[in-house]
Amino acid sequence: MNFSWLAVFILAIIAVAVSAKPQCPAPFKNEGNKCITSRTIRGECPHNSEYKASINKCVYKS
Repeated sequence: MNFSWLAVFILAIIAVAVSAKPQCPAPFKNEGNKCITSRTIRGECPHNSEYKASINKCVYKS
C-alpha cells in the first residue's frame, strides 16, 4: 500500500505547529507569553513597545 499521503499529512501538521509558535520582532525575545527586551542605555524602548516598571523591561505591543 502507498502511505505517502500519511507522511505528507504528518509533515503538514508539524509545519502548522511550528509556524503557530508566537514570533517576536528582532530586538525582542519571547518570555512566557510576552515579547520582552531590555531598555537601551538612553532609557527609551524600541518602536511599538512600552516600558513596564514592574518587570523593568520593554514589552512589545501587538
